[in-house]
Amino acid sequence: MGNLSMLQGIGLGSAATGVASSAVSGLGQYESGQEQKAADDYNAAITLQQMNQQMQTSEAKYSSLIGKQAASYARAGVDIASGSPLLQMVHTAQQSATEQESEYQAGTEESALQKYYGKLAAFSGTVGGISTFVSGLSKGTMQAASILGPSSSVPQAMPYPAGDI
Repeated sequence: MGNLSMLQGIGLGSAATGVASSAVSGLGQYESGQEQKAADDYNAAITLQQMNQQMQTSEAKYSSLIGKQAASYARAGVDIASGSPLLQMVHTAQQSATEQESEYQAGTEESALQKYYGKLAAFSGTVGGISTFVSGLSKGTMQAASILGPSSSVPQAMPYPAGDI
């Protein structure tokens, strides 16, 4: 800093601190987006686990119901291998399948939505982080340029004489 005044040195130090601060802030935004993505991915996994548990509970409920139907018909002396009793148990089994399919669809759609939100959060954090850093870098560069003024080592544009254009 031999050619710089003390105030210019302080100004440049301040500009460098601003650039470093924007880098740290940008990194924080990036990490925040990654953390939100991890949280959304975790929620998606929990949603799938809950969906599987609901499907197992539903299956057990309907299996029990079909068993009770069969037992009731058998106690009454009705042949459960044909006719209305069989149709009733088939209908119950179809209801079970429909309910489980509905639970599966809802669970997988919710899980996919949560993963999508996670991807958006990660992207937003990355873009925000880069934007913050670039903005800080730009401000720091502009501060440094205004402190240092025009440099004699940087060639200036030479205007053309009016007749040469």
